Amino acid sequence: MAHWRAANLESPDLSGRLGRRFTPLLALQACHMAELTGTFRARSGPRMMSVSFLGGEVIAADSLDSEGIEALVDFAQWSDGRFEFHSGEPIDGPAVPGPFDWVVLEVCHRLDQIHVREEAAMERQAAAV
Repeated sequence: MAHWRAANLESPDLSGRLGRRFTPLLALQACHMAELTGTFRARSGPRMMSVSFLGGEVIAADSLDSEGIEALVDFAQWSDGRFEFHSGEPIDGPAVPGPFDWVVLEVCHRLDQIHVREEAAMERQAAAV
């Protein structure tokens, strides 16, 4: 997780709390809409996430457990945490291909697939009882 080793010690340009009203995807969308360049970092308990932006586009993402789109899918499922955005040269990391809109749609598609699998598993479990 190279993003964390290259941490910027200056005060963040943007920071806040993730939760039900300000979700992880909404925080990333705020960075996109503002066309920010730099590194977004989030933490929730032992979980950590790092996303590099260049002109509002996600160019890299990683967490302690995953990289790229998979890291963003995991991050989108967080229900709480804190985040910071540091402007400047984005930190290199596992690449995320495509424009922001595609990235968000892909994350949402994968979240839907996860929910379908979970519902099917619950139905199988209920039928077995």
